[in-house]
Amino acid sequence: MSLLNIYNSIAALLFLTILFTVEASADALSLSGTTAGQLAELREHAEAGDPNAQFNLGYLNDTGRNGGIILLRDTRKAAEWYEKAALQGHAKAQSNLGQAYINGYGVPKNYVIGVDWLQKAADQGDADAHLTLGSLYAESKGIPDDPAKALQWWQHAADRDFANAQFTLGQIYYKGEIVPRDLSIVVALWTRASMQGYHPAQSNLGTMYYSGEGVPKDLDRAVGLWEKAAKFGYIDAQYNLALAYYLGSGVKKNELLAYAWSNLAAEYGDSAIAKSLRDSITLTKSQQELASKMFMNWQLGQVYRL
Repeated sequence: MSLLNIYNSIAALLFLTILFTVEASADALSLSGTTAGQLAELREHAEAGDPNAQFNLGYLNDTGRNGGIILLRDTRKAAEWYEKAALQGHAKAQSNLGQAYINGYGVPKNYVIGVDWLQKAADQGDADAHLTLGSLYAESKGIPDDPAKALQWWQHAADRDFANAQFTLGQIYYKGEIVPRDLSIVVALWTRASMQGYHPAQSNLGTMYYSGEGVPKDLDRAVGLWEKAAKFGYIDAQYNLALAYYLGSGVKKNELLAYAWSNLAAEYGDSAIAKSLRDSITLTKSQQELASKMFMNWQLGQVYRL
């Protein structure tokens, strides 16, 4: 299949499409180095009433995994520990408990209780709670539909440099929902999120620079942003890079690199469009061997360059 056919029939829209998803955030304390002894000590402090220990123990039960210790995930226990900390005013525990009630994780689903806990957390400045409340107001879940309040909560979270909120708010301004479409605000928000390493924002902002939408066209900058997201496994950015190398757009044309990036997106991301691009590329035997080694040896944080 020729590149022109790929580009015109299935790739053109996806190549320049802005992704509209919100990734789950994990703003919990880092506990990756906890040992069995430390876990026992943590439980002792939690049982003695330490709200930070209670939250951390709730988080460990919530995730079910922690570095050297593998715990059975127990959302019921997580909610119990979150509640103990939340009742003592722990903002992050209040936020997580609210999320638990909203989603029915470990507790019966109850939007009224969930919103109440989220509101308490938001009043203390918790960005996750702000973002969730914005979504609930936008979707009219547990609270009346109120786009203005949704925007307000998202703005609060974005102002606190919460990258997920900056990305979400950028989506709102990009699509012109609730507010007039304003690409200058989109660029500002996604730039701030990109600087924090938020891969969806890096990928989307790269697409804007590639097409010159809302910013001066800058192919070098587009490729640079895609590389930042692609090297950490962001599938859309990997595909964009692959197609850029295939087209020789913003980078020197290189089918080996096009194959390498599209192969990552196809194999790890199960991307059908990336698979179509990869399968259209014919490599020499030596290139095939090299491409195989590149794939087998690839690690997060690595950029394919020759």
